[in-house]
Formats: sequence, structure tokens, C-alpha cells
Amino acid sequence: MSDPNPSVLLIGAGPAGISAALWLAEFEVPFHWVDTSGEAGGQLVRVHNQIRNVPGGIFDDGAALVSRLQDHVQKRRLTLRQARVVSIRPEEDGVRIKMEDQSSIAVKRVILATGTSYRKLGVPGEEEGLSGKWISQSAAGDAERVAGQPVAVVGGGDAGFENALRLARVDCDVTLFLRSSSLRARPAFVRAVEEAPQITIAPIPSIVEKIERPSPVESLPGSEGGLGCMLTIDQDGDERIMEVAALFVRIGVEPQLPGGCDELECDSRGFVQVDDHFRTSNPAIFAVGDVSVTPLRSVVTATGNGAVAARTCASDLGYL
Repeated sequence: MSDPNPSVLLIGAGPAGISAALWLAEFEVPFHWVDTSGEAGGQLVRVHNQIRNVPGGIFDDGAALVSRLQDHVQKRRLTLRQARVVSIRPEEDGVRIKMEDQSSIAVKRVILATGTSYRKLGVPGEEEGLSGKWISQSAAGDAERVAGQPVAVVGGGDAGFENALRLARVDCDVTLFLRSSSLRARPAFVRAVEEAPQITIAPIPSIVEKIERPSPVESLPGSEGGLGCMLTIDQDGDERIMEVAALFVRIGVEPQLPGGCDELECDSRGFVQVDDHFRTSNPAIFAVGDVSVTPLRSVVTATGNGAVAARTCASDLGYL
């Protein structure tokens, strides 16, 4: 559903956004639905492992689940438009939204289902490495490309340790860089890494300060196919240069919020605080799924969030 005079603007098209759209349509609430990509599925496309904890099916990967969700959206004839929200400004009787194309829209309620993105190191050479494929954010997606070659992983949580283990299983020599001695990975992952002969935990702390493309590239072991980078590492004041086929960065996620959300109450990491109905500190704005403070970031919790927020909007606006 898309209405020229919507009561609700729904931003984001991952599982939380799709669920909210389905329920807004069910309650016959006029709404406008936008996403920066214009396609339903959100960040599920970055999930390369099997998904086994969604009731009703086991999916080979995120793309398989996305296909199912997109089919559902099409069958319900929901309209998702590609647009980027650049600012959200509260008004006396709702919210004013400004789009990247300079158009604006006034609505009574906004549902933020904008999700997260992988955190980056923020060091020189990182963006070039991500576009050039010698820096990766997923061993599940890229392990086969670097099989049998020396690699490095940054990350002290479950994702960092799990990526290191996955790379070791394809015969990579893995160096794991931890930026602090505070391990967040579950004990089972820590034990497995400590017992894996292919994985070396570098001296703690080890901080990647710079990422460069070696010159000539051919001098780097494992550079075939355009892979390879040279890392400058700070190990408690001592500088070390290391050459690897690829660097895997898994240091957590951060919320993605449009401009104008600075006044919303958030936790120390920037995730939006919500009440039991997923209403934020601004009663006209809701936040659902991974962008909100939640004890579990998953498909099932996100879809539940979206349904509750849609139901609350419908009630607020007199559609129930």
C-alpha cells in the first residue's frame, strides 16, 4: 500500500520493515514505505550461512530467505519505493520528513526499521580495501577466495572468533588481532580458537593503523586474483608490518539512522531506546528491529517488533 496522504512513513525493508508493512496493510492504515535500496530484504543478503531458527523453514542463506520475503510482499501488492531520508523534524502534530531529492512529506507517525551496518576500523586504506575485495566483512562469503593463504582477522567477539575458525577450516594461516584483553566471544569459540593450530592470537593489544596495497602486488603471497594487503600494526607501542591475502574485519555493528534522530534517547552505542510498544522518546517515532535496543537481534524478534509497532500506530491513529 502506498497513499498520497499517508498517516505513517515506514523507513527500511528488512524483516522488521516488511512485518510492519504487512500489518499496517492488514489494519488498513495508509502508509508510505521507503528504503535506500528499493528492495525488500535489508541486510539479510549479507548472511551467508544457513538460517535454521526462523519458524516455518530452513534457508540455505540470507538470500534464500529474502526471496521468500519478497514473494510475500509481491503477493500482498505492497509498494516499496527507493528513497533516502535525510532529515526527520518533529512538528506539533506529527513529523516532517525530507528526502534526498529535496521533496518532503508530513506524517503522523514514523517507523524506523533502518537496521545496522558493520562497524569499520576507520583507518587509512580501509574503504579502498573494501571496494577492492582485499578487506572483507564476511568469512562465510569470502573464505573460499583466500583458501590456503595467510589472512588476518580483527575482532574479539563471537563474529571475529567464528570467522577465524571458518578461515582455518579452508587451510588459511590465520592471525587474530584483538584490540583489548576483554574477550566478548563465547567460551566455546575461545577454546576452539586456542586449540586450532592454524590460528595465532597476536600479542594483545594489536591495533591495525593502516592498510596499504603492496607494490608490486606480485610480491605478496596469495595475491593472485587481485587480493592482498599490507597492514601496519601497533602492538603496545611496537610497530609491525604484516602482509596477508585479505583482512577480515568483524568488530560489531552500528545502528543506521537518518539525520534528525539525534534527539532520540539512545544507549551508549547509539541504539534507540524504546518502550514495550517500540515507541521512542518521541511519541510519534517508533524504532523496530536491529536499530533499537534489544536483547536479541534476529529475524524473529525483528518481525515481532514490526507487528507491535504497526498495531500501536493503527491504535494511535484510530484505525482500531
